[in-house]
Amino acid sequence: MIIRGTTPYHTFTIPLLSEEIDTIYITYLQNGEIKLEKDKSEIVLVNLLDLVDDPSELTDEEKLWCQAEIHLSQIDTLNFEFHPAAEKNIAVIQVRVKTTDGEAYASDPIRERIMGSLKEGEI
Repeated sequence: MIIRGTTPYHTFTIPLLSEEIDTIYITYLQNGEIKLEKDKSEIVLVNLLDLVDDPSELTDEEKLWCQAEIHLSQIDTLNFEFHPAAEKNIAVIQVRVKTTDGEAYASDPIRERIMGSLKEGEI
């Protein structure tokens, strides 16, 4: 859920090591319009192996994955609109990656609900 005017962290698991990622974009769309896009300079990439104390907690496959984390600002979340019609209160998020080998990948679209707050604007 995205609540307008808040500062959430979003974390995405990517089936690549961070050093294999040349370019990455995380795009947020609402009602057919791009509301927000973050690029590699705004995304923290960390290999899953670096996040656990015991590597045996991960499968062999997961040892080759990383997480992409972004921190949205109040201004970022205020870019989204809150409508009386619930079907318009959906953000569609997609992660796109280009590897150092030139391969390009995109995630399946992720649907996230947008909520308003009782008092609009920045705190």
